[in-house]
Amino acid sequence: MSFESLTAPASELPVVGVFVRALVKSQHDHSKDMAASIAYFSFFSIFPFLLGVIAVGSFFVDLEVLGSRLDQLLANALPGSAGFVRDNVEALVRLRGAAGAAGVAGLFWSASKMAGAVSRGINRALETKRTHAVYLSPLRNFAMTVAISILLFLAISVSTALELVAQSELGEQLALFWTFAGGHATSYVFVFVIMMLLYALVPYEKLPWTEILPAALFAALLFEVGKAGFVLYLDNVAHLEAVYGSVSSIIVLLLWLYFSARVVLLGSELIAVRREETSHVDP
Repeated sequence: MSFESLTAPASELPVVGVFVRALVKSQHDHSKDMAASIAYFSFFSIFPFLLGVIAVGSFFVDLEVLGSRLDQLLANALPGSAGFVRDNVEALVRLRGAAGAAGVAGLFWSASKMAGAVSRGINRALETKRTHAVYLSPLRNFAMTVAISILLFLAISVSTALELVAQSELGEQLALFWTFAGGHATSYVFVFVIMMLLYALVPYEKLPWTEILPAALFAALLFEVGKAGFVLYLDNVAHLEAVYGSVSSIIVLLLWLYFSARVVLLGSELIAVRREETSHVDP
């Protein structure tokens, strides 16, 4: 029995049905293969991307402060493998030393392979056609990589500002609330903004915010819930070191990158399903 026939009853439900139909469409679009491609290119892109961020950020922020903020972001974005990524980035920073403008551009250019894989996956889900020349795609991917790095700089700035507020008298009064909910709220908002940015910039045709907003909210929520489940899985179920030995950290990173890619693509499928249904309703 096919996945589509199994989910047919649920697909007719008022609210849940649209998510079920998005899952069915993801099967037809081979989202598993596209997510694997994104995870592969992301794995090779994440280190040059972070090196580029550090190289640029070090001109504006003390390197130790920058490293501390990146550690916090990595811990939220890469559960189970933040330490592995941080240690390798620190080793690469020591080996490379200071990077000039050309070096930074080269790092972001290498990292743009990840943006290219994400672009192919999202546009395949949305069934949008490329409207620009093929030779412009690398420049477009490079621009998206720079845009994401700018967002990361903004997140670091917000994190620094929040710490300054926490050290003030007002911050002391709000410390209990921030300890309880602030960390999760910040993580969710950061992921939500990333999703909004992806769904706004990556598609070949401009999408209205009314289509982007629900998908970004859903994808960010699924990302946060999946992160909690992934940590529980690593702590209580998985025994990756017994199977993969010294490369278990790499496997954990690849698994999380694959899950993250599935979430991004599922949000795209949700947009596509809602667009198709709207087009059938409109005269």
